[in-house]
Amino acid sequence: MKRRRSTSPARRAPRVLALLATLAGALLVPAHTAMAAGTSYYVDCSASGNGSGTQSSPWNSLAGVNNTTFGAGDTILFAAGTTCSGQLAPRGSGAPGSPVTIGSYGTGAKPVINAGGATGPVIHLLNQQYWDIGGLELTNPAASPAYRSGVLAENSSGGVLHHIRVHDMNIHHISGWSGGWYSTNAGVGVQTDHTTPVSTFDDVVIENNTFDHVDRIAVAVTPDGDGQGTGQTTGTVIRDNTMTYDGADDILVVKNDGALIDGNKAGYGGAKATCPPSGQYCNGASAGIWMSGSNDTVVQNNEVYCHVNGADGTGYDVDWGNHNTTFQYNYSHQNLGGFMLIMPPFSIANEPTSTVPSDGTVIRYNISENDGTNAGCPAAGTPTHGTGVFHLVGNVPNKSGSSVAVPQIYNNSIYVNKSGLNTPILYSRRGTSITGTLSFRNNAVFNYGTGGYFTTSAGSVYSNNLFYGTHPSSEPADSAKVVTDPEFRNPGNAGTSSSYTGTGAYQVHPSSPVIRAGAVISGNGGKDAFGNTVSATAAPNIGADNGTGGNLVSNAGFESGAMSPWTNSGAAPSATSSGARTGTYALTTQASGSGANQNITGLSPNTTYLLTGWAKVANAGETLAIGVKNYGGTETFTNIATTSYSQAAVLFTTGGSNTSALVYCWKNTGGTGAGTCDDLAVERVSTAANALTNAGFESGSLSPWTRSGSGAQSNAVASNARTGTYSLQTGAATSGVEQSATGLASSGTYLLTGWAKVASGGEQVSVGVKSFGGTETYLRTSTTAYSQQPVFFTTGSTNTSAAAYCYKDAGSSAGYCDDYTLIKLS
Repeated sequence: MKRRRSTSPARRAPRVLALLATLAGALLVPAHTAMAAGTSYYVDCSASGNGSGTQSSPWNSLAGVNNTTFGAGDTILFAAGTTCSGQLAPRGSGAPGSPVTIGSYGTGAKPVINAGGATGPVIHLLNQQYWDIGGLELTNPAASPAYRSGVLAENSSGGVLHHIRVHDMNIHHISGWSGGWYSTNAGVGVQTDHTTPVSTFDDVVIENNTFDHVDRIAVAVTPDGDGQGTGQTTGTVIRDNTMTYDGADDILVVKNDGALIDGNKAGYGGAKATCPPSGQYCNGASAGIWMSGSNDTVVQNNEVYCHVNGADGTGYDVDWGNHNTTFQYNYSHQNLGGFMLIMPPFSIANEPTSTVPSDGTVIRYNISENDGTNAGCPAAGTPTHGTGVFHLVGNVPNKSGSSVAVPQIYNNSIYVNKSGLNTPILYSRRGTSITGTLSFRNNAVFNYGTGGYFTTSAGSVYSNNLFYGTHPSSEPADSAKVVTDPEFRNPGNAGTSSSYTGTGAYQVHPSSPVIRAGAVISGNGGKDAFGNTVSATAAPNIGADNGTGGNLVSNAGFESGAMSPWTNSGAAPSATSSGARTGTYALTTQASGSGANQNITGLSPNTTYLLTGWAKVANAGETLAIGVKNYGGTETFTNIATTSYSQAAVLFTTGGSNTSALVYCWKNTGGTGAGTCDDLAVERVSTAANALTNAGFESGSLSPWTRSGSGAQSNAVASNARTGTYSLQTGAATSGVEQSATGLASSGTYLLTGWAKVASGGEQVSVGVKSFGGTETYLRTSTTAYSQQPVFFTTGSTNTSAAAYCYKDAGSSAGYCDDYTLIKLS
């Protein structure tokens, strides 16, 4: 099924042993005949004597249940707070709409069934249907492994059996073979036995259960061996289960059609690989959630973390012979082998679908956080086959003749920010150059590691991705890529006091460059990882979050194609379908004295906000302002004088009684060409304190700034100040200053702003930041009037400081810097 198998997989030893146990019990206890349909039977294993199965006279062991044939609507109830020893193998079946139900009565803890180390399942159904099992605790610990399971439903009837539901169970310490067959070593196993004609199930629901220390796997819906069975089970739903410390895998479906795996949480699996005796099935490789030989599987809203298996060890896996598998809205973190395993076809005896590459695979709106390492997990593993966020075992599987042969990987958010981590983003065990094609679009890749990418055959598509941090030489060519910080809310979940945790850590700020920077993808599912709508026609965000980041500005990118709620100021501007930075529309002003305002309401008094926006002018040297006024403080703005888009960032603090502000885009008077604004945003800043000291050089000296470069020394001078009296004057070349800001948060997103200008037009001075755990980042200006340079950056996982600087690299005249600010974004 996955990687390693014997030619003689184990057959139905657990079923045979359970049948023998049932027969033995029949010799000791007279068989009961079920009462009328809809009868309730009671079991209290703490009762001193054995009764007739009524509430007033309950059975006091499992024997009464094992020797009764149940029918439609019957109920078997175990007394709460009691423990029964042995294995349960009730007889009979329910009917459509009237299943046989197993549950509990009374108050107290879930009733326990402890198989006491016996081989086989704790609860066994053989060729039975319409059963609803819930509300029990099952365990079967033993000193050494054997074929053991919690609940095992088997079908060797040669037909379709219906409705097996297992819910609200606590299944733990099942001492199975962690390298043995799946469904007979499962917390809940649903198995189709190899028969002619074919045996399958329909309507299998496994939900709201807790699994702990189950060997091999929490949930498996499979045939009874590799290459066994040609039919497909239908209507499988595995949802809202919690799994910890499974010996190998967590969830597996094989030969299923339309399975839904939704809302499960699985951690710390894959630590064991104990194989049964020689000649039986053995597979020591494992992943969290996976499927093979299945059609139309949907895997969504799951979390898999800290999987430690060395052979595979990924959170998720699309294995052999699958058609139309969709992975969406999942969260994967700290899985040793990576986020997603993609298997090529290979040969399994008597299994024709194993040689067919999986096609129709869609991987979208998922979040991968520090996969490729078990750092921070309670247990760790050693990878034997390498690691990669997207971990391919061979070449890219492309099914010949299929209209959906190419794997579609889009709108995922990938975060690699562990010190020294070298996890590749795209990795193959075959090497750095593989055959086959894939589509890799709209993915936000935050990579402070050293890992790179494999190359693929001509025809692969790499488009509209964000690549931030390390840029290895193998990074795919992408003409529409974005390379600035995605501004995740709480990357790495490092901020324990943050309101953005789990997947919410990868929502973005409204100033993020990912907003509306993606490409439209047909059949995109219609929503993102956070429930936001994804349009079929308008440009989406890059990454898993398609929201606006809590932007307080309405129609911020003018994507309605109209001005409202913006109002005209001066010569009338318009929303035009040309010159947009992202999406389709932007605001185009008239040449002189023209702009638009928007009144932002609902603000809090005495609160700091960040206004950002992008602007450009048609004629170099003319200026367009992005600013704010009427907020209880002095009007403040940033002038943009570039012919390509530049970002402005304006901090403002509302007055003591002010709850609104007027933000604007304004083409200053005296020009002859239009200006363009796009993607304006306002958000509240929770930590407005400036992390830099003497940020405006108003002490008249440099301290605590230190000089850098080998050229003429920089100095604080009482001239050319933007505000106040003093500014920083650099030398003409290789001259600058820097300041180390300490006490920062590791894995925190920050904004550095500084104002800069040059004495001679055409020369350049830089505002930048370095030594924060990521790649040095800076912006340059060549204007002779002050312009603001906003730099967003995220500190490394172990970094609590950053060096901000002003630097003049080359030229014949001085550069000037003033009014630096370094703040943490909320």
